[in-house]
Amino acid sequence: MESRTKERLGATLQRLTDDEQFDTITVKRLVLESHVNRQTFYYHFQDKFDCLQYQFDHEAQRLVGKVTADNWLASYLSLFRYIDAHQNFCHHVVDSHAYSEFDDFILETIDLIVERLKQSLKQACPQLHFRNESGLLLFEYGLQGIVRNWFRSGLRENPALVVEGIGPVSQRQLAMLLETESLLTKVSVKQQLASV
Repeated sequence: MESRTKERLGATLQRLTDDEQFDTITVKRLVLESHVNRQTFYYHFQDKFDCLQYQFDHEAQRLVGKVTADNWLASYLSLFRYIDAHQNFCHHVVDSHAYSEFDDFILETIDLIVERLKQSLKQACPQLHFRNESGLLLFEYGLQGIVRNWFRSGLRENPALVVEGIGPVSQRQLAMLLETESLLTKVSVKQQLASV
């Protein structure tokens, strides 16, 4: 029950933000549209920014399913497609006092992809040890920058072509950082993206 209420509040906030600027939405309106009382809202969230962060966290978890060496780029592409499908929502957040929540969402989604990929590789090859965590963080920030630039330039490029273009370089970089060359290069970029 508790998580359904949080989900309802988050989904309502996203729906409202799809139509208008995030800054103009009040908690009073949010609870009215969600059919819950203010006390229930404040039981779950500190404020509307906390609710927005929950919604982005929820969406990141939903977007990133099971990640393997064979599909991690497809998971990355799903982030682009989510932003493309929810352009108004994302723009209304970026143009508000909550602008950093959007950047955090992108990075969190990418971090989930990389962490689940590491788990998958560890299951396939238990003797693997990941030593270059700072390199992985730099890699994640690079992927975040690509998404941010694509969004801020007006989503003009086809996301599949963006991911396909960076795919070979990203595959090699990630294989080098994870020291798993043979495990990451089995499936080509085109094969990964064909599944999406």
